[in-house]
Amino acid sequence: CSANLYNCIGRGRRCNGMALRSVLVTDTNIWIDLENGGILVEVFQLPYQFLIPDFAIPELVRPRWESLKVLGLRAYELPAEQVVELLRLRQVHKNLSIIDLAAFLLAKMLDATLLTGDWRLNELASASGLSVHGVLWLLDGMLHFKALTSKQAATALRQMLESGARLPADECNNRITRWSK
Repeated sequence: CSANLYNCIGRGRRCNGMALRSVLVTDTNIWIDLENGGILVEVFQLPYQFLIPDFAIPELVRPRWESLKVLGLRAYELPAEQVVELLRLRQVHKNLSIIDLAAFLLAKMLDATLLTGDWRLNELASASGLSVHGVLWLLDGMLHFKALTSKQAATALRQMLESGARLPADECNNRITRWSK
């Protein structure tokens, strides 16, 4: 797209006559859960453009930023006025990291969906009217778009939980039971 990314990216907008993929802005813990589940490659089969604020790059040690970039994750630099807003938000929301707040602002600025596993960030995004989801939603989407089989999804979710993912127990158990049939 030759137009400014800010002006044409978002929920299925068109840019110069071309449909754009829906944008998902992620925090870093989503990538950790996906790596622990062994499904990093498969998530990029979904029809989404994954973005992360450039502030988060130093936090991506496992999985490594370089690996995620090759797979299709894109970093996005917040404009100066958004950085000022980020600093203001940090004063109000001291329980959220600068990186989490940068993801929130990026999703808000681009009118994109926010993917997070952090309940505090989820609450802020929901209260602000943003569409927000987590790794279970991604797993559901991977089944829907046939990036994973039910058995693979159940195995990935078990591996995430065994690695310490903090996900709702009832929702996880229901999915594992349903997917293991």
